[in-house]
Amino acid sequence: MRKLIPKRCVSPHASSPSATHNSTPAVAIFTRAPVPGKAKTRLIPRLGREGAAEFQAALISDAIRKVSRLVSSGHDVTPYIFLAGRGLFANRSARLLTPPGIPCPATARSVANFAVLAQRGPDLGARLERAFRQMLPRHALAIVIGTDSPLVPLRVLRLALSELRICDAVLGPCPDGGYYVVGLRDTGVATLSGRLPRKAVASSRSHAGRSRRRRLTASAGVFRRVRWGSASAFRDTLRNLVDCGLSCSILQPFPDVDRPDDLRRLARELARSPKARRLAPAAWSFIRQRRRKNR
Repeated sequence: MRKLIPKRCVSPHASSPSATHNSTPAVAIFTRAPVPGKAKTRLIPRLGREGAAEFQAALISDAIRKVSRLVSSGHDVTPYIFLAGRGLFANRSARLLTPPGIPCPATARSVANFAVLAQRGPDLGARLERAFRQMLPRHALAIVIGTDSPLVPLRVLRLALSELRICDAVLGPCPDGGYYVVGLRDTGVATLSGRLPRKAVASSRSHAGRSRRRRLTASAGVFRRVRWGSASAFRDTLRNLVDCGLSCSILQPFPDVDRPDDLRRLARELARSPKARRLAPAAWSFIRQRRRKNR
């Protein structure tokens, strides 16, 4: 784990939540509804449209289970699900996570404590920005996890929350250049829309000159100008955080499951490791069922 902490953003009051916030952290699952033809599209050549959607449902189920365990283990957190790809759905509705014909990834009981909200925005960056804008006014800190890295252990989510007590941001990279978790503290709210902290602006003026100042302003939004879906997404986001003068803790990397080779690797790891199977029981069940069908 590494920390990037620009001197200009360290404050003796940085770890003190605002009195206007709920001190309970927010933990959000960011995912796409398992709609055939729309979910896990890079796996469709291997799994088919329905199979890819069923695998997505399994990944969602494992993520819900993981966050629910975080809540039940005594961590006082507020869980969210930000869902894309369904159109109309209701808060706390498990059935509306999936279309007809696809196994539902959750029971009504398992999502009873989750606020289920729509992802809104033209791209992933805009949707993430909007999600943090919804959470940070209500919570002193928030993390967003994806569903594509099912083997991220619970201790890493706990660590992400812990790191936000001392850093402005946290990122967990994937080997392919994306990331499986991103977190922000309320100190990062202004930078979501590209407004720099005053100290960062002052620092750019005194130390870097006009060209540096222009670059800071252009890339200041945390999720702006990020090449999503490429090997540069993590690097671009980290650049934005540092340009904004925000401290960032970088967690250990974990792979995601996006392509057929990733799925084969996950299947080998689940077959080999009881610990991995405990982390992703729904994904393991899906893989075993596929193997039985293909015999």
